[in-house]
Amino acid sequence: MRDLVPVDPSVPAPRPSVVALGPHAVRPVELFAFMAEAELRFSSLRMRIVERLWNARGEDVSITEVAIRHPGFARVVRRREASGVNRDYDVWVTDGQVVKTFDARSGTATVRPLAARVSGATDPGLPDFSRVRVSRIPLPPDTLAEAFVHPRGFCRNVLATGLVTIMGSTTLARDREAILLRIDHPRTSHLLTDRPDRWLEVGVDRGTGLILLLTDHIGERLTRHAAVDDLELDPALPDETFTVHLSADVRMIY
Repeated sequence: MRDLVPVDPSVPAPRPSVVALGPHAVRPVELFAFMAEAELRFSSLRMRIVERLWNARGEDVSITEVAIRHPGFARVVRRREASGVNRDYDVWVTDGQVVKTFDARSGTATVRPLAARVSGATDPGLPDFSRVRVSRIPLPPDTLAEAFVHPRGFCRNVLATGLVTIMGSTTLARDREAILLRIDHPRTSHLLTDRPDRWLEVGVDRGTGLILLLTDHIGERLTRHAAVDDLELDPALPDETFTVHLSADVRMIY
């Protein structure tokens, strides 16, 4: 897959404007600016997110495994059962130009180019709130992988719309120091959860700006808990990591 993406080694990788947070307490606006550049602080990454949802059916558990290698390569696997061998999972892989997906439950796969951006959406003359920021590596939109690895949009569209309180720090993902935030009544597009007693708790990795914890509450009731339980920065990821192997009975949709 390496041959599919022209890589110019003479072009230096972009660098974050803030390499690391200082030892002093940070304001939310400073933390959000630090989080916006999270993907510039690693060359490759492995992340495992365990999500628990509580609804009318009881507890639903899913696991999202993310692998990224700059420039251009990403793989996201989501399994909807916490243990055992199952056929309820999907795979999303890109080399920076083409996206390949596989849904094990339906036995279907797709191969298509990355979606084109709206012309002019990245114009630097646009105000920040309406300008599209191009990530170094695309990830599936509206997913935990996208929010945790590329938190800029989540900060702007969700976290910054509520009352933000820095609660302190804790240890997440085994040994990572994280800053804990509480966000009261953030904006939501879902009518049923747009309530004044809704609040979020977010854990932000102090070293990179990645999100490590996201919990959703309605009053005292916990409705969602998503946390990184394994994080590896700059691992060696071979090309095989970003290969999708499909059997002969898989149905290609497009």
